[in-house]
Amino acid sequence: MKIGDILRLIRAIKRIRQVVSIFAKHGFYQIITNIGLSKFFIFKKYLKAAYPVDDYLNVPPEIRLRYALEELGPTFIKLGQVFSQEIRTLPLKYIEELRKLQDATRPDFNDIKEIGDIFKNETGKNIEDVFESFNEIPIASASIAQVHKAVLKDGTTVAVKIKKRNVDKIIKNDIDVLYFIVNIIKEPVRELLYIDNVEDLYKEFTKSIISELDFMAEAGYTEKIRKSNLDKEVVVIPKIHWQYSARSILVEDFIDGVKVSDIDELSKKGYDNKVILKIFLNHFFKQIFVIGYFNADPHPGNVFVIDREKIGIIDFGSVGIITKDLRRKILKYFIEFFNSNYEEAASLFIEICMADLTDKEEQIFKFELMEFIESFYNKPFKDIYSSEILLETLRIGQKNKLTIPSELSLLFKALLPIESIAKILDPDFSFVDSGLKFFDFDVLIDKKERVKEIKESLTDKLKNYKDLISGFPKRADKILKKMSEDNFSIDFIHKGLDGLIGEMEKSSKRMTNGLLIASLIISSGILVFIGSVYSHFYILIMGIAGWVTGLLYILILLIK
Repeated sequence: MKIGDILRLIRAIKRIRQVVSIFAKHGFYQIITNIGLSKFFIFKKYLKAAYPVDDYLNVPPEIRLRYALEELGPTFIKLGQVFSQEIRTLPLKYIEELRKLQDATRPDFNDIKEIGDIFKNETGKNIEDVFESFNEIPIASASIAQVHKAVLKDGTTVAVKIKKRNVDKIIKNDIDVLYFIVNIIKEPVRELLYIDNVEDLYKEFTKSIISELDFMAEAGYTEKIRKSNLDKEVVVIPKIHWQYSARSILVEDFIDGVKVSDIDELSKKGYDNKVILKIFLNHFFKQIFVIGYFNADPHPGNVFVIDREKIGIIDFGSVGIITKDLRRKILKYFIEFFNSNYEEAASLFIEICMADLTDKEEQIFKFELMEFIESFYNKPFKDIYSSEILLETLRIGQKNKLTIPSELSLLFKALLPIESIAKILDPDFSFVDSGLKFFDFDVLIDKKERVKEIKESLTDKLKNYKDLISGFPKRADKILKKMSEDNFSIDFIHKGLDGLIGEMEKSSKRMTNGLLIASLIISSGILVFIGSVYSHFYILIMGIAGWVTGLLYILILLIK
């Protein structure tokens, strides 16, 4: 271990012991011991005695887990929110409980004096000089920030997002703590839970939570999404008030509506969930395939129904960007995938990853993917998450040496909360069951993406190709790829051609010599001409000598 890591560990030990104690307090002592975290306590039996499991027999473990994460603070609450999207890893009851962390209002919010101090420090303005009114009690209070409803001096109703006190320091310290915890538990977790990418999950989580600490980044993402929004009539993205926003303050237009997760209220207002669902999905598919810039974490608490045919979306702390070429390939992939053409989808997935697999490696990948999908579809449609299959495709791809583009990974993970919202509005919804009927392909045609041609070629023509024809483009692509990478060679084996090759070599030598002699004679003739006309004796001698040498060499060749 490096000296720097040792110093970080010394600083982190107190917090690690606190984390372990809180999990033990909520009845997870045995798990702590199994994954190796009890080593931070010299007298383990006292740790166990201090928090007997019997005290929690009447409380389900998923609820105890949520309690533990809430008690540990913002970093671990955020970690719970991430785990609430891990459908392929956690049982459904844990996912449903952890999702409560998305919208839960926490009591530890900044008071109005602290808010005024933060606002003054960040913007240089007094809060009373900017707002006509400011609700002191937050309408939302999550792990990192709290949100207040306010009215600007010009009468505009806004949402004011303010970072909680000391949250930067807490999170940065906890990131160090998680670094050491991950290094301790990665082997036991691999053996006990078959999760072999704990370090990758840690890096991804760290990158995500640090980016959320800078509200100016979120403001930029929000503004870009708002300006690129193609559905302004039916989808509202809040406008950012830049003059009042900073790293710890974000002021944006207030979206007044019913949360998409509040099904009872939507029903009372007489809203048609299918209409709302179509607007929601169509907007996200446009952002992905037309704009190439999309919200990477759209959970239900951030989607509001404003009217019968209008929704509002907030919180753009994480976004994904997809290039035009990759959008085209992913669209082809989705058309095949959502139409249940999984083998062709697997081939397109390999193309997206630009993998140079042998035929055997390609068949192994396809077999593993198809085997998973077949086992998956024993469930009823209401329990099927197509995005879960997509995420499993990433895992199987990594296992089979495919290099997954980061944009693709982010997109697949974004589809999970998108599909969760769809299932809230329609419990029987499934991308596979519904295909792409919710997506307006005419938009892409207008954008010259030639989707009609793509759909026809993929859903009709490719199905009728014979093995030789369908396999040829793939093999040709591999050859061209090798040629472009200077990794291409052709070996010739000749039999009985030695004499012919010898004669060809002699002829080529004679031709080369002939060209050299011709050049010598011509240049010598030019030198003789210049020497005689301008009376340069030494040039004339050089020309004659060269001319004579050339003639002698020709004579020798003729004799041979």
